[in-house]
Amino acid sequence: MKVLKCFLTAIGLIVPGSTANYINNTSILNTNVPVTHPEMYKNFPQLWHLDMSNQTSFEFPLDRVLLVHKKLARYFCNNCSVHSIYKPSFSMLPQLTHLELDHNNLSYIHPDAFENNPLLQKVQLVGNNLVKFNPEATLNHVTYLCILNLNQNSGFNINQVQMKLPWLVYFSCKYCNTSFVDKSTMSRWQRLGHLHLPNNNIERIDQDAFKPMSRFKHLNIKGNRKLTKLNVQSKTLQHLDAEDCALEGILDTSDLPALETINVRNNQISKIHERGFQNSENIKRILLDDNQIKKIPEKLLELPLYKLEALCVDRNPLQPREILGGFIAKYSAKKLRQGCLEDESPSKQFENLPSINGVALYTNFSDVHKFEENSTADFSFQNIVNIEGDYFKYVSSISKIVMDNNSNYDFPNGYAFLQSNFITEISLADCAITAVHEKTFKLLPNIKSINFKGNRIKSLHSSKMFENNPRLEHLNFAHNELEFIAPNQFQELKALRSVNINHNRLLSNQRGTPFLISFFLEKLSCHLCSFYQIDDVTLSGLIKLKELDLSHNEITIVSENAFQSTKQLQRLDLSHNHLKTFEPDVLKLDHLHTLCLAENHEIDFQILVDKKPKLLKLEMKCKEKPFSKKFIELIKYRSLKPSEMVSLNQRANLVSIESEFSLGTSNFVGSINILVICTSLVFQTFI
Repeated sequence: MKVLKCFLTAIGLIVPGSTANYINNTSILNTNVPVTHPEMYKNFPQLWHLDMSNQTSFEFPLDRVLLVHKKLARYFCNNCSVHSIYKPSFSMLPQLTHLELDHNNLSYIHPDAFENNPLLQKVQLVGNNLVKFNPEATLNHVTYLCILNLNQNSGFNINQVQMKLPWLVYFSCKYCNTSFVDKSTMSRWQRLGHLHLPNNNIERIDQDAFKPMSRFKHLNIKGNRKLTKLNVQSKTLQHLDAEDCALEGILDTSDLPALETINVRNNQISKIHERGFQNSENIKRILLDDNQIKKIPEKLLELPLYKLEALCVDRNPLQPREILGGFIAKYSAKKLRQGCLEDESPSKQFENLPSINGVALYTNFSDVHKFEENSTADFSFQNIVNIEGDYFKYVSSISKIVMDNNSNYDFPNGYAFLQSNFITEISLADCAITAVHEKTFKLLPNIKSINFKGNRIKSLHSSKMFENNPRLEHLNFAHNELEFIAPNQFQELKALRSVNINHNRLLSNQRGTPFLISFFLEKLSCHLCSFYQIDDVTLSGLIKLKELDLSHNEITIVSENAFQSTKQLQRLDLSHNHLKTFEPDVLKLDHLHTLCLAENHEIDFQILVDKKPKLLKLEMKCKEKPFSKKFIELIKYRSLKPSEMVSLNQRANLVSIESEFSLGTSNFVGSINILVICTSLVFQTFI
């Protein structure tokens, strides 16, 4: 029965009182029963922890003590209605060491409220209405107070109170109203080890504020948006947190030799002092994300930093430099990214910054918001070597990006080049691109045209390169170093209409294999490549092809059925090849309107005489028209008498002599002579 009574009392079903005739040995009691008289717990002689939290109507009596107890050490009444602590309130609790009154309406504490509590070590008064405790702005008799937590007292300013706390080790006043930290205030707290003042209104911290404090270890001032300068001295400070302030200019930690961790994320710091961290032999974590730092000092790059565990410098406008190469190698080897923000995209990570002299474009420092709708962003000739993937992510006004002639720019491997739902056209001509990776264009779903002209791309080997670009219409790979293109490279691109792969001298086709498979491609140009033949299979995967340019190749043979699959072909350019015969089925195509065969010197034109009218018509839109000349000469040659043939030969020799003399301005004269002779021949034909 006695055990049952103790249990029921502990959970508040039996109210303890002075009339109880039993002794309760409970030491910890959580109750929702308010204190009704001072000796309410006299039959709880072992009670040392009393928690009366969540009694929202309870407040301390004005004219008497709260409780009388010889052993009670910890008293909690969080979420009550306490608005004042009077002088007698705790006067009969001589063993009180821990007081917690969070989230009350507390606005007044009598200066001598703790006169009879010499063992008081921790006071926690979070979320109240304190400004300076009392009109005298002081608390007496708290000599041995070690921990004072005044968080969320929005009007409290530590400079307005005069408390000498020689044993204070920990002080916290988050979301308070402190405006500055000076040597005068700190001199009263000589043993202070931890100072937490985040989200106050601090505008300055004196350089020597912590200098005399031999036990000072931790300073937290994050979120003080009025603080623009921080240059403190301390031989013992180990942890500095100044994230999300407004720090500007140079970060100098040379007067903090014991520093182990520093967090100055999200400030306006533009430089790191050359001597910064030079004396910090114990530094473990350096967090510099989201600042304006463009350069890491060379002296810092040369430091051994043996104990360094994390270095975070993401989202700074760091400009790529060759000297970063060795440091980035050490950075990756030591895995210094651990402890940094894990949700960052690779394009924002420091270790992916190219170690080459150049310019980097960073999202946080973009001025793209200045562009009008459907604008072109031109970044040509700027020596760009790095651009963050989300640089244009939220910019709806830009539809075209031009990054031509950035001669050191190459795509990053393993993550997307850019992310945007608005960009439809990109030009990367004359850069240093060596490969297009599977993820390069993954986040550009509406891209329609890409220009890779003048790069160093050697192969297109995966059909997944453009699998996320269903609207892609035009591709230009001219003047690259292509040696191989997978036949199915563009097979799934239903919107693709033209591909330009001109001037890829090492690119050829394989006998018996389709060169490309695309059921929607209409225009293919491979001028100055290394095609050597067109067989029955070469073009079999290009059923919608309308224009084909294979001029300036090495083609010697065109199969008779080479164009059986390209029924819609309209223009074919095979000029400047090595054709000897030409009898393919292309001349039977209904839609063909242009055929260029100039400068195939070994071709036998006599076998094409019967197709003269067709060929003459087809070459009308070509730059060079050899058949008109050849046929005129051939026809006249057949119709002349022997004496006339001698004269014709002499005239032909004149044409040859004049052509050989085609140097400088003589080229023009030779052309006129040819025209005159040909005109004369035509005239003689009709006489």
